[in-house]
Amino acid sequence: MKELISKVGGRVIPESCDSKEEYLMYLRHLFAYQFAKDMIPQNGFVLEVGCGEGYGTNLLSQHAGKIIGLDVDENTIAHASKKYHSENCIFEVYDGVRIPYNDNTFDAVISFQVIEHLQNDISYISEICRVLKVNGFLILTTPNRTCRLKSGQKPWNRFHVREYAPHELDHVLKSKFSDVKVWGIRGNEEVQEIEMERVRQVLKIVSFDYFNLRKLIPEPLKPVVIKVLRKIVRRNQKSNNDGDFLNRYSLKDFFVVKNNVRDSLDLLGICRKR
Repeated sequence: MKELISKVGGRVIPESCDSKEEYLMYLRHLFAYQFAKDMIPQNGFVLEVGCGEGYGTNLLSQHAGKIIGLDVDENTIAHASKKYHSENCIFEVYDGVRIPYNDNTFDAVISFQVIEHLQNDISYISEICRVLKVNGFLILTTPNRTCRLKSGQKPWNRFHVREYAPHELDHVLKSKFSDVKVWGIRGNEEVQEIEMERVRQVLKIVSFDYFNLRKLIPEPLKPVVIKVLRKIVRRNQKSNNDGDFLNRYSLKDFFVVKNNVRDSLDLLGICRKR
């Protein structure tokens, strides 16, 4: 097994949001961190697997006794360390296969928008379970495929190995945890419609590649082609912006649902080690 967590694109950087769609995606991710902040034990020892830019790790450090953010990308960790490092908030590069800590080390593990990038999701869950203390818990999020993809359709995000329906995520989590809840994160009706329109725009572009011609594009050119297509989508997004999205939307536009999660934007998995 070469690398469990691949180097991924599309990392959220708060300062770079230049459309309401991007800003709402940032808020959606931030909402998950706020949810986790209220769950982690005061002064607990916390691990974030796939910390990305580091803003969420920094947020959780304000409540945790100590938090370590892991990521496979050296440049990402260098950025996070420079921007957010503190006495109780540190960042480390790891190989994406084995979490470099002993069994029963952490009170909580956070891992948001990571599992969809993995070749071996069971191994990833197993490693997290291993480093958790008894009664420690995992909180993870991942896109909900039921509102993004047609039945049987492969992910259109080229960095995603797979995406999960609620019952599929439940099955993976229960491979190592006996105490599992799969809830959902969704927005109010306006936010839901904005995201669905974004997905429709992406699917229009994907539909142009009916014969899967992107396989014929040389790998070095794929980022260039994708960048052009994203510009087309973003140009349409910006034309629909009201110019005041930073003030119009907030964390109050998102909430957790525990039942009927199929329409959620993200799935929220909560597992406790018994």
